Amino acid sequence: MPMNLTHLRAFHHVATYGSFVAAAAAANVSQPTLSEQVRLLEKQHGVQVLQRSGRSVELTAPGRKLFAVTSRLFAAEMEAEAVLAKARRVMHGELRFGTDAPINAVGVLSTFRRRNPGLGIQLVSGNSAAIRKRVLAGTVDVGIIADETPHPELTARALGTQDLVAFVRHDNPLAGAKTIRLHHLVTQPLIIREVGSVTRRSIEEALTKAQLQPAEVLETDSREAVQAAVIAGLGIGVIAEDEFTDDPRLVLLDFADPVPPITEYLVYRTDNQRSHVVEAVVECTAR
Repeated sequence: MPMNLTHLRAFHHVATYGSFVAAAAAANVSQPTLSEQVRLLEKQHGVQVLQRSGRSVELTAPGRKLFAVTSRLFAAEMEAEAVLAKARRVMHGELRFGTDAPINAVGVLSTFRRRNPGLGIQLVSGNSAAIRKRVLAGTVDVGIIADETPHPELTARALGTQDLVAFVRHDNPLAGAKTIRLHHLVTQPLIIREVGSVTRRSIEEALTKAQLQPAEVLETDSREAVQAAVIAGLGIGVIAEDEFTDDPRLVLLDFADPVPPITEYLVYRTDNQRSHVVEAVVECTAR
């Protein structure tokens, strides 16, 4: 015998609220309508599920078993509605995505776009400190940065770790080697990102630990500028390995001395973690 969900829902409301009056108010229907729906349920199946006594209502033994079933049924219905509502919201709007290196965002954004084709993407780049500030200010929804510094308002999820490397122009005296020592960085101008870059912080920590001080530092505002300066023969560049762009004019050198690696993190405001956009990005980074 087919089930009538309207009748089942009427029973569930009464069982939940303990009275026809309260149930009718919650369901936004009249009390006589609700009573008739429950009566039809009992008549159709030949089972009494509610024991009526004046204004009070009690569940019968079959009613208690049925209530356990309807509780699961309508909880599942609410879960299904939440899934569809989330999908509907993600299909529209815009993701504001910040990154300290576009190459690190490509994989995440590619997966995100494939899963959410109707959502626009605004990509903002900058050093880790700048992107971190924008996430905290709420001008970007999520960011990928190499700054692990804890903050009470931020949630950070580690994505992966990469080593720092040096590179020189092909005619540089160091180009014939496969590796480079930290002391070589003080023999030529060191070309590196501005203050706020985790790459800079990491190499400066390594140099300080080795008690070395570069004779000259050429500061730039982007990785592209670092590479351009090295191509121009202005010195030695330092960059995260995945960010290095192959160029026949450049030679990549691994560090022979210990240099702290860089870990990239997905960061977002903790109070924004239930946002459908943030949830969709987090799902794209789940392993």
